[in-house]
Amino acid sequence: MSSPVSFDELRRFPALSDLSDCQLQWLLDHGNYQTFAAGDFLARTGDPAESMTFILEGTFHVLPDNGDAPTFIMSAGMISGFLPFSRMKTFPLSTRAQTPLRVLQLHKKHFPELYQELPELIPKLVAILTDRVREATRVSDQTDKLAAIGKLSAGLAHELNNPAAAARQASSSAKLIFDCYRSTLDQLAVSCLSKETYDQVRTFETQATEAVHHQQPIDSLTRSDLEEEILTWLESIGIEDPWRGAPAFVNAGFTVESLDAATANWTPEIRELALYRVAAAIEMEQVLAQMLNSTTRMSDLVTAMKSYSYMDRTGAAEIDINQNLDSTLTLFSFRFKSGIELVCNYAKDLPAVCGHGGQLNQVWTNLIDNALDALEADKAKNKKPQLSVSTRLDLDHVVVEITDNGPGIPSDIATKIFDPFFTTKPQGEGTGLGLDTVYRIVRQHKGDIRVDSVPGRTTFIVRMPV
Repeated sequence: MSSPVSFDELRRFPALSDLSDCQLQWLLDHGNYQTFAAGDFLARTGDPAESMTFILEGTFHVLPDNGDAPTFIMSAGMISGFLPFSRMKTFPLSTRAQTPLRVLQLHKKHFPELYQELPELIPKLVAILTDRVREATRVSDQTDKLAAIGKLSAGLAHELNNPAAAARQASSSAKLIFDCYRSTLDQLAVSCLSKETYDQVRTFETQATEAVHHQQPIDSLTRSDLEEEILTWLESIGIEDPWRGAPAFVNAGFTVESLDAATANWTPEIRELALYRVAAAIEMEQVLAQMLNSTTRMSDLVTAMKSYSYMDRTGAAEIDINQNLDSTLTLFSFRFKSGIELVCNYAKDLPAVCGHGGQLNQVWTNLIDNALDALEADKAKNKKPQLSVSTRLDLDHVVVEITDNGPGIPSDIATKIFDPFFTTKPQGEGTGLGLDTVYRIVRQHKGDIRVDSVPGRTTFIVRMPV
């Protein structure tokens, strides 16, 4: 019975094109011919990697388990699977036929004989393996960047939404408050019979608006009592809708006694207009402060994002590590609202390092994200979760230490955490590429990274040459 695979079909593979008939026959004799229907899985994530696969016909995709777009597309004429000298033990991703598929698979147990029978094939397989590692590295870098950007963009959208909503609400309130203020301004100008009285009202207003920024915090019960007292007093002197002005006067630190003393010498008409105007001025001052805080927060976030992405820079540059860390931490601010304490201890006058700012931001992103994940997943929670970020100068190196007081890294896996595809997270939640990416970026910058971990304290130490 003739083989379902011909010599001509094998010679369509560039790596096999110059092999003799005898060598090709050895490959056919030791290979395992298989077919797959569209939709069939050739392998799933975690399956043992034991065979080299020659794709005779059709296409298959290398797919992440989360259902994202294929990481690689392999088609007829390509060699895939476990290649000689590869350190891969299991398939990191699933492979699935997209069309009817015909393959020839050579089990790794035949590799020693392959080296003897087809020696000229080995350099070509090594070149394929090298290209695959290079492409996998490029894809893993991009995947890791997209994962980090996706996680940060979700938090950034939330962080921007809050101040944006506050600014919109403040601007809406500002119009109503200003209408009231302008109305009382016109009435006071007509009602005040002397410049002295008008100046007294202006002084009262100035003191009130300045006091808003110096008011000491008070508890809610005390605030409620003060508002009730002022509301009762405003009612007693005939002020309409006293509930509108009472909170404003409390915010400026007034009491019934201080309000009465400030307005006692005025006629009832002037007193009423003055109280309306000053209450409106206090509210306007608060609204403007709220708008300033909101827009400043939005501006700070955009500045941090621009600094984080280094969108206006290319190539290597002198990097301020303290600023580099701050930009990354700003984008993680939403994670600290769950009760995690952030402690920063930066060395002053830290010399710059030469590097790629975007890549270094990726280092800090992965390390900080992992630390926060460890703190959030800590089941014991017998202490306040804390993340500490510090910098210092050690001779001719800048040292960055990122420490969390989470459960720590078990000693049996501490030596594996920088290995590609190693992860302690559940399947589908981690790629195992984050710390591998961190390690490669640090080494590319001629730096060094190590980890010290005991239960209750894990520190990643990054050393970068000045």
